[in-house]
Amino acid sequence: MKRERGRKSVNRIISVVLLALCGAALAPTVRAQTETASLAIPVLSLTFSPNYVAADKGFWRDQGLEVKFSSIPGVGATNAVLAGSVDFTNTAASAFMRALARGQKLVAIGNTLERVQIELVLSKTFLQGRAFDPQAPVEARAKALKGAKIAVDAPNSIVHGYIRYAAKKAGLDPDRDVTITPMAPPAMIAAMRTGQIDGLAMSRPWPSMMRQEGVGVTVLSSPQGDFPELNPFNYNLIVTRPGFCEAKPSVCRKLMAGFNQALGFMHENQAETLAILGKRFDKTDPAMVKDAFDGVLAGTPRTAQVQEIGFTHAQDYMVNAGIMQADEVLKSFTGIYSNDYVK
Repeated sequence: MKRERGRKSVNRIISVVLLALCGAALAPTVRAQTETASLAIPVLSLTFSPNYVAADKGFWRDQGLEVKFSSIPGVGATNAVLAGSVDFTNTAASAFMRALARGQKLVAIGNTLERVQIELVLSKTFLQGRAFDPQAPVEARAKALKGAKIAVDAPNSIVHGYIRYAAKKAGLDPDRDVTITPMAPPAMIAAMRTGQIDGLAMSRPWPSMMRQEGVGVTVLSSPQGDFPELNPFNYNLIVTRPGFCEAKPSVCRKLMAGFNQALGFMHENQAETLAILGKRFDKTDPAMVKDAFDGVLAGTPRTAQVQEIGFTHAQDYMVNAGIMQADEVLKSFTGIYSNDYVK
């Protein structure tokens, strides 16, 4: 009996040693399978909620991909992709197509937002005596832009285009009837509080802050259904350089798998998603974070596949807004996007 127990003890020890040796041998293989990618985020915004969820829930890590974020403002993020200093960035189809029209080579491999997220708020002071009706049709409400000084993020951006698009819908001349003042969102808030501007156009939470403070009134809101003809709109494309995914297909598949997981998680686990976003936006009132998230979620698809009609709507929007010229219009969308990496 003692001899038998001794043999079993020896066998157990041998098994443990063998398992340890196998683990040590396999560890370098597992580490070798982990790939890396870099993604530039052009602005801190809840528009990029899927990015934050995928990172903080470890969806990319579980796929064997380490994604490094970098903050590169505005078009600088796209330029960084073109220059090869980062692998991916997020951009709206409007900016993406303008870049293509100017000969800048990019390709979209996914989209995580299908509705325009922009809102326009005007100050109560500016609207006094103007007989503004918040329940009027969108074209009538847009007439309130006449004579207003509006802050936008940048000239010829999708936000600037929104003001031009709305002004034309109202029968106004966007160049003569509206004054545009580019500035960063925090500066917009300060300027509107002090009356230096009459209103601002941006995605939430910036318009929401003015509503909450009682300074501004919502005049136009695509998250609430204004300008439905623009949707679906490829509002948050994931783009890279041509040839990158052909050279590194597993990186692109892993990236998009993580995005798909994030999209599903956002719909199925809204409370936990808000907790994740609350940590990312810890300087923002939680009520404002929720308000912004509600607008984003309403336009969030359950899969990151790119819809071609989203390019059609984006291009029509830019042409009608006067941000893209007729001779810049793309006749075909072949080759500018791929759904090959979205499963």
